[in-house]
Order: sequence, then structure tokens, then C-alpha cells
Amino acid sequence: MESEESAKPRSRAWIVVLCIVLLVFIIPAALLYQRARDVDDVTRDWVVRSLSERFASRVELESIHVTAFPEMSATGENLAIYYHNRTDVPPMIQIRQFTFHLGFMGILRVPRHIRGVHLDNMVINIPPRGQPPGAPAPPPATKIKKPLPRITIDQVVCDNTTLLILPRQSGKQPLDFDIHDLVLGGVGAGKPFTFRGNLTNAKPVGEIRTNGSFGPWEVDDPGGTAVSGSYTFKDADLGPLPGIGGILSSSGKYSGVLQSIEVEGATDTPNFSIDPVGRAVPLKTEFSATVDGTNGDTYLHPVRALLIQSQITAKGSVVRVPEKQGHLIVLDVVAPKARLQDLLQLATKSTQPMMSGLVNLRTKMTLPPGKVKVLDKLTLDGEFDVTDARFASSDVRDKLASFSRHALGQPDNPEAGSAISDLRGKFKLKNGVIKFERLTFSVPGAVIKLDGTYKLRGEDLDFAGELRMEAKLSQLVSGKKSIFLKAIDPFFSKKGAGTLIPITITGTRDNPTLEFSIFHRKMKKSFGSEKSASDK
Repeated sequence: MESEESAKPRSRAWIVVLCIVLLVFIIPAALLYQRARDVDDVTRDWVVRSLSERFASRVELESIHVTAFPEMSATGENLAIYYHNRTDVPPMIQIRQFTFHLGFMGILRVPRHIRGVHLDNMVINIPPRGQPPGAPAPPPATKIKKPLPRITIDQVVCDNTTLLILPRQSGKQPLDFDIHDLVLGGVGAGKPFTFRGNLTNAKPVGEIRTNGSFGPWEVDDPGGTAVSGSYTFKDADLGPLPGIGGILSSSGKYSGVLQSIEVEGATDTPNFSIDPVGRAVPLKTEFSATVDGTNGDTYLHPVRALLIQSQITAKGSVVRVPEKQGHLIVLDVVAPKARLQDLLQLATKSTQPMMSGLVNLRTKMTLPPGKVKVLDKLTLDGEFDVTDARFASSDVRDKLASFSRHALGQPDNPEAGSAISDLRGKFKLKNGVIKFERLTFSVPGAVIKLDGTYKLRGEDLDFAGELRMEAKLSQLVSGKKSIFLKAIDPFFSKKGAGTLIPITITGTRDNPTLEFSIFHRKMKKSFGSEKSASDK
């Protein structure tokens, strides 16, 4: 049996061990418990201070709560970051809820590295460049505490993000982008970060995928923050847009700053159509444009389109009209040496274009906003010329060749005359009706000069003008009729023409009728399915 004296040293040893255990476990636990009591407030102060230093502005955070299990994380609600304390514009960044992972030591010290952040319902408002009249001056710089260490975030996942680029001009709507599935990588102060995301375009409805680089964030001028990347836009249905149809796909790249983004891309619409007048035709475009983020306006310079086999070039602007809830499109369009049959397929429903040839087209196109069909609001103002035009109908070609022989004064010569024609003039399209001025149609031996209208719906013709022929009236026929008409040749030989006769053209596109008067006798000649007729 051990003595009392030998038991005392062992008892002291256990007391020492117990004290060590208390020091190693219980005391840190007590300190940790004490720290946890105000960790929410400490974390909130750290978040607010970090963001205030980063954006040099006021930051508001409604609440934040730190949890220790299953891992150390923090969840905050209703975060708002202002732009230089300005109250004339919405907060620059608003986040309904966010969560980030601190790591175990994050509760004891400010973290320098965060593995991941999740943001839910974020709205980013990009104010216009410059200080608008009446806006409060930026607050003077305040002396801050010792700056916090810079933080790097591996990944930021954003659900339901809205980017609004606010206009400089009051009354205009902001440029609005609804983004979902947005992921940011390598986020840190003073350097760009990568991004990838998907967004649904409202009109035409389709899914846009994009990825690229953003930043570094310009604190004093958010609109000057650099952005670059690429995009794809697939299977966008143009049907809901009034007056046009087709399935559009597009891809391209963009670069610049938020307030001025340069975009280059291409589109492919294999079945583009203008309803209700046209047939579906393949349309491809290559474009470059500048998007002005201060008002959402887009400037095209230029767009090169391939319509079937015809090259068309356009440049101009697409300007948002807030009171109309849409865009005003104004373009200067040039189509040098385009195929007439390609343009006619877009403008008519016939399976075979009525005419083929080479056309030079120059026009100013205006398409205002409004929920009406394109045909009812599209306006065109331009001029054109068609050379070596050939009609598709053999009946029309035969009649034109016969008309040409008579106009040349060789009605009985089967080798004379031609059905090949030229066509030129000025035109204005408004409300689905084309008004022509100085419209000239010619075949060998004859020139018709007209003014009038053509209705795209119904394809009705209503023209009046003059027929000028090289041959005199007596040369249009042979035999005794020719001898009789020689006496009246002087009455119709005017202004250097062998014969000059007032005419009208009416009917439809497929069945035009030429009418002229000689000594109060009206003569009609149909160039379609109807037979020629005359009446007194």
C-alpha cells in the first residue's frame, strides 16, 4: 500500500494535466463562444466595410447571419451598393440574398480567400457617364481605417440577374438584360474576371449563350468598365414579330465598354418571309454595330445581307422610342447588281417570279415601332433600274416581241423586235402601296413613261403616261391601213418621236392591260391571260 507521501505527487500530476486540457480545449472554446456571440455583427461590419472601400460609396446591408454547421458560412439579405452616394439614380447593385463560405478560421479573422459565393435576385444599374444637371456632387473623400486585405473569390454563381444600363436622357427606358445561370470566375479587386451565362431574349424568343471577360470594375465610371466575349443565339422564332417570319440563328463577338459595345456577328434565316406578300427565302447577314448603352441605340455600319443570291448592303440606326415601346429603324439600303427575281420572291407569293434581270436599287428604309404588320408601317423612298429584264411568261414575251416589232415599224419581220426590256424609276412605299414617279419601261423601238401606283395587297396596277415609238403610226401596220394612216402621222409625231400616244395601264400584276386612244377610239391590249379587245 502506497504511502500518503507518494500519492500526493501523482495527484498533483493529474491536476496539471487537467489544467493543460482546460487551456487547450475549454479556454479556446470559451473564447470561440464569446466570439460567436457577436460574429454576425462583426461579419456584417466586415462585409459593409470591404464593399465600401471597393466601390468608394455607401453600402447598406439589412441583415447577415453566420452558421457553423455543416460548414462555416454567412447568409445576408437586401444588400445595396450606391454609386458615389447618389440618390438621383437607383443603387448600383442590389442583391436580395447572398451566401458565401468563410472556412473555419473565417470566424476568427478576415478571410483573404473565399471558395464560393451564391447570389440570388441581383439587379445591376449602370448609371450614364458624367454628372447630370442637378445631381448631388460626389461626397468628399473620407479618411478610412487601415485597408482590409484584398479578397479573391474562386467562383460566384448568380441566379436571376438583371442588368440595366440607365439612359442619360430622361424619359427613355433603360437597356434591359435578363440573365440566368450566370457564373463568374476568379473575382478579385483590380483585375478582370471571366463569366459565362445564359439569357432568354424576349423578342424574338430564343436562348442566348455567352462567355467572356469583364473588368476590372471602374469605380468612378462603371459605364467605362471593359467587357468582351462571344455569343450564340439559336432557333429564334420571328413569327411573333408583326409582319415577318422565319427561324433565326446568330453568332458573333463583342468588345468595348458597357456604355459603347462593338458587336460583330452573322445571322442565318433559311426561311425568312414578309407576311402577307412574300414567300419564304433564305437570308444571311454579316454585321458590325455599336451599341450606345446610355440610351440603348444601335448604329449599324454596315450590314451585308445575302438574299438567295443577291448582295444587299445597309447602314443606319435602330433607336428606341420609349413612348412607343419599340424601336425606330432607319437604314440606307443599296443593292448593286442584285437579281430581280430574288427581290420579287420576297415581295410576291408566286412560285415563279414574273421577271428576271439585274437590278440596281438605292432606297431609304424607315420602320417605326408599333404592333402592326411590317407592310403597314414600312416606308421606302428610293430609285432603281433594271437592265436586260426578261418576263417569265412565254405569252407576255411573245406579245412584247410583237409590240417591239410594230414600234420599230417592222410588223411583218419575224426577226425584228425583242421581249428584253429595261425598267427604271423612283418609288415611295407607304401603307402597302408603292407610288412610282418617272417610271420608264422600254423595249426595242418603244418607251413607256408612267406615273402611278401598285398595291402590294391585291397586286393592282393604276398607271397613266405616254407611249413613245420610233415608228410612225402608219408604220405600225401594213397594206391599205398603212396608206390611210399616213395622212394622220403628223398628229402623233411629237417631241421627236415617230408616234406619241397617251396611255394607261391597269389590271393586276399577272394580267396588266394597256389602254390608249386614237381619235376617240379606245384600244386595249392585255399582256396576261385576257384577249386583246377594242371598243368605240
